[in-house]
Amino acid sequence: MTDNINNITLNLGLSEEQAKFYLWVDKNMPYLMHLFDFEKREVNIERANEFVKYSSDGEAIMARFAIGIWCNDDILDFNFIDAVRTLDENNVLIVTNWMKQPFWP
Repeated sequence: MTDNINNITLNLGLSEEQAKFYLWVDKNMPYLMHLFDFEKREVNIERANEFVKYSSDGEAIMARFAIGIWCNDDILDFNFIDAVRTLDENNVLIVTNWMKQPFWP
């Protein structure tokens, strides 16, 4: 994974933590990649709001979660209770694994 982080860092000009986030989203939630502009190091909030509005409940929760991590702020109102009640086992594991070893891009 270190080689992948180094390659992403070099190719996109991301910090190591941003590259780690890029790989984490790409691996666990690839359907969210289009919400981020990694070259500009930002999230497209307008696109994210539309995605949250029209995606499945689980995808919307995961988008809120990932964007909150990227922004280091709960800008889309991630709700832990909704997450536990709604997400499948795999997505709950993604959230809990991050909580055990959080990182901030």
